[in-house]
Amino acid sequence: MINYMPAPEADVVVSSRIRLARNYSDIPFAPKMTQTHADETIQRAAGRIAGSAQANAYRLVYIARLSDAERKQLVEKHLISYDLLNYKDRAAALISTGETVSIMINEEDHLRIQSLLPGLQLEKTAELAFQADDILSGGEPFAFDARWGYLTSCPTNAGTGMRASALIHLPALTNVRKMGQIIQAVGKLGFTVRGLYGEGSEADGNLYQISNQVTMGRTEEDMIKGLLAVTDQIAEQEREERKKLFDADPDVFTDKIMRSVGIMLNARLMDGKEFMKLYSDLRLAASVGVIDAPIAGIDQLMKDMQTGSLSVLAGRALNDRDKMILRANELRSRLPEILNSDQ
Repeated sequence: MINYMPAPEADVVVSSRIRLARNYSDIPFAPKMTQTHADETIQRAAGRIAGSAQANAYRLVYIARLSDAERKQLVEKHLISYDLLNYKDRAAALISTGETVSIMINEEDHLRIQSLLPGLQLEKTAELAFQADDILSGGEPFAFDARWGYLTSCPTNAGTGMRASALIHLPALTNVRKMGQIIQAVGKLGFTVRGLYGEGSEADGNLYQISNQVTMGRTEEDMIKGLLAVTDQIAEQEREERKKLFDADPDVFTDKIMRSVGIMLNARLMDGKEFMKLYSDLRLAASVGVIDAPIAGIDQLMKDMQTGSLSVLAGRALNDRDKMILRANELRSRLPEILNSDQ
């Protein structure tokens, strides 16, 4: 039986992420790169890691050598971006043990250093990212300007080169149709709200990413403090709306989310859209104490039920019906263990 570790503010905040964009000053930026340049970038980054105390903590993955399912699984785990797949022939990633840090190589920038932790842990997440940054920058000429800061392929990432984000679960605020005004309010504060997989994606499972829009003119510490404050405020609003929904009619509130649990325990076919809706109810049930189950286990289940992860589990490409059958089978098998696990 798995013991899941609770994370800070996990009732609302799914995860915290820090991303740093870096480029070598003596290699052309992505739009002008050749395959030779791309190979050099990979060798430099891998070489710096190999020569550090963290040498055994990372594995090097060449994106072109992975199956489509394996690539998609890395996206589903937020270890690489969909954009990196557009450059798969020249791209690679360095992924740490425990998958808390990943370094995308040859995406829009030479290096995209990402760190990811469960719950609201932005400061600790930043520490991990900057530790990796220190290793990669040691002795290497990163593109930097005294006035403009770190130089990047897209000007919107210049300056600190940092994007901080929190992935948050907002079923109650979505239910009462308050997300529009929240998106407008955080936009005025210099933050943006996106879906589960970032720009252009939908808020499946009522999951939203909140991140800083501006990377220049503010320090990394100020950006993190600002995002922490915004995330705390939204989390409190979500908790208030959850309480209102429960207090208005506890039976209706409980019945809805427990019916979703029942479907997950008994369904024989389950598509991805339906699963994400039911996952949202399951996570909400655990967050408010309607069921006694570890939120970390529910979030891991969500990742494992995505299409890429299912195909990797099956060891072959799956058609849509195969995915629906396997997803339902896995839910019936794994959910009882989560519901009865020690937290």
